Amino acid sequence: MRARSNLTGILSSAIVLSALTAQTVIADEQVGRVEVSHAEKTSLTLYPDRTLVRQQFKVIPGAEGTLIVEGMAHDWEDDSLELEYTRKNQGIVPDSLTWQRGGLDRDRLYRRLVGKSVELMGGGLNVPVQGVMLSYDSGMGLVQGTNGRQYLVDWNDPEGIRLAARESVFLEKDYQTRLMARFPDLEGTDQLRLSYITPSIHYSSHYRMTLAEDNKARIELTALLNNNTETDYSKADIRLVAGDMGRPNAGYSRKMVMMEAAAADMANQGSQRVGEVMVTPLPKETTRLTPFSWQQITLYKEDQLALDKYYQLDVYGRSYSGRGNDLERPRLNYRFKADRDLPAGEVKILEQTKDGSVIISANAVVPQTTKGDYARLAMGEALAVRVERKRLDNQQRDKELSSRWQATVFNDRDEEITFYLSDRDRSLLKIQDLKGGSVEQSDTIKVTVPANSKKDISYTTVYGK
Repeated sequence: MRARSNLTGILSSAIVLSALTAQTVIADEQVGRVEVSHAEKTSLTLYPDRTLVRQQFKVIPGAEGTLIVEGMAHDWEDDSLELEYTRKNQGIVPDSLTWQRGGLDRDRLYRRLVGKSVELMGGGLNVPVQGVMLSYDSGMGLVQGTNGRQYLVDWNDPEGIRLAARESVFLEKDYQTRLMARFPDLEGTDQLRLSYITPSIHYSSHYRMTLAEDNKARIELTALLNNNTETDYSKADIRLVAGDMGRPNAGYSRKMVMMEAAAADMANQGSQRVGEVMVTPLPKETTRLTPFSWQQITLYKEDQLALDKYYQLDVYGRSYSGRGNDLERPRLNYRFKADRDLPAGEVKILEQTKDGSVIISANAVVPQTTKGDYARLAMGEALAVRVERKRLDNQQRDKELSSRWQATVFNDRDEEITFYLSDRDRSLLKIQDLKGGSVEQSDTIKVTVPANSKKDISYTTVYGK
């Protein structure tokens, strides 16, 4: 019983000591030092090529108003950095703000070995050699061995001599990112705000469309999130921004901050428009942006999407050379009416074969589409639909050129198709005398071709000078 009592006492003491140690660590971070992974609140606004990080901390500066921030992604954009205390909706900026980039910089780390004890190995040495680093410069190191010989170490030689430090030389500050700020006259607040932009966190949009019968399809939009930093953002408020941001300029980071603030009330809501872009908040309960990780999030899914399928051939009438009788292949197209704003993204088209197998039949791009508009997907060249065109003659009248055409559309598919012939010549004035089809727009002819058959059309195009 006494042994169990002693064991219980030891365990209790260990638990108390652990709790006191944890409290000491927290206390240390609340005075003069913060780690970005321990922020009170974090919001991430993700773009396809970067992320706006905004964090809040509860901390007071240390001695002489000094504050150190550690753990930031080392590749943040210099002109995006903001660090300030907030008091009654006012920002208090530091008197000085300096930083040191993190990461393993070879030259900086090896210079710290100068004057230190090292051990040489490899590079033809039979046994390790101890010595002292005398000098280092641009990938070359000079070591004085205890055996009286000097060794020149070339780090660019893959089969050369290598060395190891014989004592603890490298400190966290040698490879961690650190911000150092001074707030010497700070009073009345402990609310610190940090904001910066980093390309180490970003996302991309991807669509998957599975074709079904009766011109229906299943479409799914996913976002692929990438956190290439050491920080865990699983508890962060995360939003995705899609749209044309325009070219970066001097006020770019400020615009991103304003946009993030405008979207701050979107939690637990669907995508919304902010200015000319679309902002989508992600649910905290399912988003886990852990260090050095990828995560796929489903943003939109529709199982019974109505599709229009058609073939289109774009031509330039005045540039027609008339050489040979080669058959031209139109491009297969799909379109559907968007029931919400859709971001641009790549799309894989999946289709089922007669034996039930599923294949990737095409790849395309969904353009950025506003709710109510048609999203148009251009596939590759058709396999079983071809077009043969001939220009019969040209007639010049005053300032107009008239061309008579004859075309045949071949459809070797087991289904009826809709075909569009569009003349993209900017000088085209009109299409007239059409037989075998209908004029859809001033520059487009629509033709319906039955299964396993062909359709002849004739028409005249009029061009201006």
